[in-house]
Amino acid sequence: MAMLSFPAPDFVIDYRDVAAQKDLLRERMAGLGWLTPRILAHLDDAEDFYLDQVAQVVMDRWSSGRVGLLGDAAFSSSPFSGGGTGMALVGAYLLAGEQAAAGWDPRAGFAGYEQRMRPFVEANQEIGRLHVQSRVVPGPDAEAAPEPDMEALMAVVERAINGVDLPDYAGVPGSEVPAGS
Repeated sequence: MAMLSFPAPDFVIDYRDVAAQKDLLRERMAGLGWLTPRILAHLDDAEDFYLDQVAQVVMDRWSSGRVGLLGDAAFSSSPFSGGGTGMALVGAYLLAGEQAAAGWDPRAGFAGYEQRMRPFVEANQEIGRLHVQSRVVPGPDAEAAPEPDMEALMAVVERAINGVDLPDYAGVPGSEVPAGS
């Protein structure tokens, strides 16, 4: 099994055209050396070849009227952030709590949810972008990439780890657990 990645902001390829996907991978991986030629030589033999785009979902708002988005549909940070599951769980907790705290008024509940959640999401999305940038392999004639600003990186990590306040919604009308549950 091998996983290869490359930056492609202009990624446009028919997901049904596996031959074109393999050609694209060969083109983007050409000249990388090490075991890359051996891996690419087995592309046509692979029965479970898969190529897809790793992306983020960045939206101005996560709700409209009575419809709200949660998890990857609202704020996917990409697999490169490592924060998707945690964000989905925290988001579900905050969405339910803020809706209850707003007396189930969707507009007010969604606004509270987004206000509490957005800084946490933005920090996790930034980690995803930084991780992707760190994976870029410069060409043989390129200058070495500058060392990362570790102080700035740690500030982003701190925001991602501790960037959300989880209120105790116990006692908020409508947040009670039904008897017998």
